[in-house]
Amino acid sequence: MFGTTMASTGNKQLFLQFGRNISYFTGRSCALYRCPLQQSQQHHVNRFFSSAAAIEVEEPVKRTYGEIISNRNKPSEEHVEKSDVQKKQSPFTYGHIRWIDREKGCAMIRDEVSNERIFLHFNYIDTSETAQLNAKIINPVISPGLRVRFQVRPNPNNHAVMTAYDVQRWNGDKIPLLHYKDALTIALKARAWLGHRCYEILDEEQDAAAISDKIRLAYEESNKLTEWARSQLVDSNNIIRECKAELGNEVFDILENIYQIDDVQRKVEEAFFRCERTLKELELLGIREEG
Repeated sequence: MFGTTMASTGNKQLFLQFGRNISYFTGRSCALYRCPLQQSQQHHVNRFFSSAAAIEVEEPVKRTYGEIISNRNKPSEEHVEKSDVQKKQSPFTYGHIRWIDREKGCAMIRDEVSNERIFLHFNYIDTSETAQLNAKIINPVISPGLRVRFQVRPNPNNHAVMTAYDVQRWNGDKIPLLHYKDALTIALKARAWLGHRCYEILDEEQDAAAISDKIRLAYEESNKLTEWARSQLVDSNNIIRECKAELGNEVFDILENIYQIDDVQRKVEEAFFRCERTLKELELLGIREEG
């Protein structure tokens, strides 16, 4: 006779196989799937269960083989409900930017599902307080064809028109609100403003404590603007490559018109020094060339 017997009292599992007879016990229930046995084998099964009298056994759950297989492949109700909740909680719509008007500070997005056109004003890309305080200088790094995700609401000035807001790249990454040149301009202006403000404080105030407090507040305000500009520069290496690419464009234009320029070497050197100065200034924003 051939057969297999396995029992575990620690986790209350029992598996029994004699020929084509299978019994499975777990927890407080026992299921027996019985196929015809030879008479000589039957007493082994009976003896096993009679010796396991200490194990509490409930009425077996009767299931067909087809039910077992279908339940095994069927997703649990908890998983289905969780997936439905996640879908309902997702507030984002996906689409592609069709065109951009930087002079007017707006763009148009086409919904990739409904094919509707959604208006986008640059001020609504990031609705955070800091971004709104700097709304006038926002110049986002976007281009036609860029896939984005966004939320939609009626335009405050015209409720018949839908407006996109909280716009991100399709994978959830933030869209930089400034080109590196704009960020650099902001950082330099913030420092210039700090210098003028310190001059005013020193010229107006006589009390040392008051001077110290006002200068500290001016520095914090200047630094806050610089930090916001720095936060919009997400790819240092790409910024440096772009800066050097502009130098290459300048040199190309100079050499293209070499016969119309009196001092080619001086022009090339001026372009190089401009690029080098820009790279130095970018260090104010934490943008440094590696290696």
